[in-house]
Amino acid sequence: MSKKVLPVFAILIIVLVSVSMVAAQNALPGSGWLSGQQIQNLSESSNASIVFTAYDQQGNPTGCGTQSAPPGGSVNYLTNSSCNVPAGFVGSAVVSADQPIAAIVNVVNSPTGRAGGMYRGTDGADVANNIAFPLVKNNFNNRNTTLYIQNASTSPNNITVKFTIGGNDYNKVYNNVPANAMVVVTGSDASAPTGQFGSATATGTGPLAGTALEHQINVPVGDNLQAYTAFTPSNFDDLAYCPLVRNGHTAANQTTGIQAQNVSGAAQTIQVVYSYRVGNGPTQTKTVTSGSIAPGASANFFSADAAAGIPAGALGAATVKGMGGGNIAVIVNDAGYNVNPQRQTAYTCFPDNSKSNKIALPLYKEYFNGNTAGIQIQNAGAAGATVTLKYTSTVGNKVVTFSHNTPIPAGASATFFGVSQLTAPAGITVVSGNRADLVGTYGGVVITSDQPVVAIVNEGPGALSGAASTQDAKLYEGFNQ
Repeated sequence: MSKKVLPVFAILIIVLVSVSMVAAQNALPGSGWLSGQQIQNLSESSNASIVFTAYDQQGNPTGCGTQSAPPGGSVNYLTNSSCNVPAGFVGSAVVSADQPIAAIVNVVNSPTGRAGGMYRGTDGADVANNIAFPLVKNNFNNRNTTLYIQNASTSPNNITVKFTIGGNDYNKVYNNVPANAMVVVTGSDASAPTGQFGSATATGTGPLAGTALEHQINVPVGDNLQAYTAFTPSNFDDLAYCPLVRNGHTAANQTTGIQAQNVSGAAQTIQVVYSYRVGNGPTQTKTVTSGSIAPGASANFFSADAAAGIPAGALGAATVKGMGGGNIAVIVNDAGYNVNPQRQTAYTCFPDNSKSNKIALPLYKEYFNGNTAGIQIQNAGAAGATVTLKYTSTVGNKVVTFSHNTPIPAGASATFFGVSQLTAPAGITVVSGNRADLVGTYGGVVITSDQPVVAIVNEGPGALSGAASTQDAKLYEGFNQ
């Protein structure tokens, strides 16, 4: 949900997969894939009654029940247990509530594999007849992107998916897609050339929502997964913020790439300004500009590039701008190259029009089942930012609030990690509550700031005792209010 929340009755559109999906064309590799949906109540004073309904690809509904979430708190729907859907179900969902809500989807293939990815549900106020996917791969480096495109209306929808690969366009058309149902499509379905990557758009006769899942091919079980939500025009701007970029960071060699799609009607160059630190060194900046990018095409910025990247060990944020004044849509891919199997994830960067002083995060984990979460907060304002984070755990609805001593510089980011142990950032303090109450829990977070900010949640292995998880990294974007 963007900051354009519905004031009383909130609707989110969610594309999801569920249990035991067998390997096939247009499917994820192997079996055991399932999804969990975490829905947060954005009200500060009232409980939310949340209703979750799943739809198969023929548009047939399955009710998944009603749950109550406290103010700022979250509830979880596991499709394989909360919903009475059959094994092999692949479908979509609509979530509604009597209070404003935000939702994320967690896709994994546990216990058969270790892959995982997260993406945001699309606010019913933000669905659109045209949506964009800045990065798609068609059998490129043993990876493929599968697009899940949902009819976000109550009437049949004709959907055209256009892949722009190698400078050419390739179309696939789906007629009379039922209300709330989805289609599943890859570049091969549109006869796009293999061994290449590019971008895609989808156009409907009615509103759409969509998700991209990048995955391995030609493997019996998937090791990793990258997920991001399609851009609607409300997510377009000529300036975007990316809270996490890095090159050769940690022993895992975690490195990012930025893919910026020109969604304007004219060619333009695209500029990236990196703001980063190496270790405990000072904040540095670097500016890189692409060549001319045609409408619908994308520019790629790889942080490990010898000339256009950032130094080894660098960790920071980036701002991306369409230099012709035209709109762009931007995502970041993040991979740990020195981990076997590789951990990979992706997120969408934030348009300038979405920045705000308040952000909702439906799911954090604080050393829960071998996983823990870091929150990267980027300052999108003109002066140093001081932020406050209110964690609400699902165990007893315990609330713990944190802040920090050193403001985040304009354009830069700070990471809140291991907050129960006051690990990061330097100078983190407890404003209220008992930080030990968060250990071994999960729940929701609300961020407030004296400057406009954007934020992401990056979940990975972490344990205070016992073994850390070996599951793939997962990352999603916060909901600006």
